[in-house]
Amino acid sequence: MNKKWWMAGGAFGVGAAMLLASGLSAMASASGYKAYETAMTNTTRVSSLTASVNLTVTDNGKSLFAGSSRIRVDNERHAVSLSAKAEGDGAAHAHAADVYVQDGRLIVKAADSDAYKVKALDEDKASAGREKSDGPPKAALQVFNALTGNVKELATVETEADGSKRASLHLSGGQVPAIVNALGALAVSGLAGHDDANVQVPALTDGVTVERIDLDANIGPDGLLEDQTASLVLTGKDDAGVKHELNLALRIDISDIDGTTPDRIDLTGKKVEQLDDGKEGRGWHR
Repeated sequence: MNKKWWMAGGAFGVGAAMLLASGLSAMASASGYKAYETAMTNTTRVSSLTASVNLTVTDNGKSLFAGSSRIRVDNERHAVSLSAKAEGDGAAHAHAADVYVQDGRLIVKAADSDAYKVKALDEDKASAGREKSDGPPKAALQVFNALTGNVKELATVETEADGSKRASLHLSGGQVPAIVNALGALAVSGLAGHDDANVQVPALTDGVTVERIDLDANIGPDGLLEDQTASLVLTGKDDAGVKHELNLALRIDISDIDGTTPDRIDLTGKKVEQLDDGKEGRGWHR
C-alpha cells in the first residue's frame, strides 16, 4: 500500500513545529519574555517526558488531514516509543504505526503490515546531537528575528498567582510579516504536490495570504512547558478562481516529566526486515 501519506503528514507537522518553535523562540527575545526561552531550555534537558501531539488541517471547514501521536522519550537511556495515527480524506484513508528506539536500533511497525522494519543507529552521532539540542538553532533564530523585525514586541506574557505563566503571540492582517506570507505561499505550493497521499491540498495560485497566526504556551510554576499550541489561517484562490481558507492547528501537551518509561517491543518470533533508507525513508514503501 502507498505510504506517501507519511510524507504529507510529516510536511504538515514539520512546518507547524518550525512555526511554533521559531515564533515562540523569537518572542523570547522581546522584553519580559525570557520566561519562555528558559522554559524551553529546561524542558529539553529533563531526563524523560511524554508528549501528545495533535495536528489538523481543514480547507473551507472540510478536514484534509487529522493526525495524532503519543511520544515517550527517555534521554538517559536513549529510548523512544511513538504511536501515531493519521487520517487523510476520510476514515477510509486512515493509517497508523508504532516506532521504537531501543538498544541502539530504530524499529518501525505499520499497522497494515506484519513486518517490523529495523535499522541500527549510530549512537555516537545520536548522542552528540542530543547534547547540542537546546532548542532551535541560534542561526535560524537570528535570521527569523531579523526578518520579523518588531513583530516580537507584540508578544505578551501573563503570570498567575501560583507562578505559572502564559506566553502568547497573536498576529493578524498587516501584523503578519511579508516573509511569513511568502513562506506560506511556498509551503502550500509544495504540499499541493502530495495529492497521491490522500491529502488533497488545493493548489493556491492567486492572492495567497496568511490571515492569522496564534502561538501560545503554558509554563508551569516549576518553569517547565506544560503545553503549546499553534494556529495558522491562510487564504487564496485556485486556478478556477475558487477561494480557499486553510486552517492548520497544532497542539502539544507535555506530561510525566522525569517519570516516563518508553514502551519496548520484543522481536522474538516476529517477522523482521531491514529498514531500507532508499525506500522506506522516502515514504515507507515496502
